[in-house]
Amino acid sequence: PPTLRRKGPSAQLMAMERYERLADGSRREIPEIQRRKQDFDAIAADHPLKNVIRRCLENDKRLRPTAAQLHVELLGIAETLDIPHKENKDHTACFLAEKELLLSQNQERLREKDAANAEKDLRLIKNEQQLAEKDQQIASNEQQLAEKDQQIANNERQIANNDRQIANN
Repeated sequence: PPTLRRKGPSAQLMAMERYERLADGSRREIPEIQRRKQDFDAIAADHPLKNVIRRCLENDKRLRPTAAQLHVELLGIAETLDIPHKENKDHTACFLAEKELLLSQNQERLREKDAANAEKDLRLIKNEQQLAEKDQQIASNEQQLAEKDQQIANNERQIANNDRQIANN
């Protein structure tokens, strides 16, 4: 629902009209189309804007048309009503220029993100190379430890043999 900008009694009255007091004392929001029923019903059933107005009065903003959707739809209605075509072309050209500007801005942001991702990819590759080097160092250290363990085992056997020879003598 739109934010109220009025002050004073008329704003309070408008806010009160948005809610209906139920029998249990609670309040429920009155759908916008229902609140504006008298005005809406005054529009002729075959009026080309009646459906557009109804959709604009949806309480759920996800169901209301966007400005771009309204623009396209109103241009279509204008064509069916044979409104001078030059105005439509001017509006369409303006609309297209805005879309082209947005597209170029989005493309620039995409290029910036691609550049940032490329930098991150390079750092990732460098980190992976460093990890591979560390893994190789660890494997080399483990090999050296295994060799040292073998030397210790050989030394312990030699000591045990020496101790037996001393004991026998």
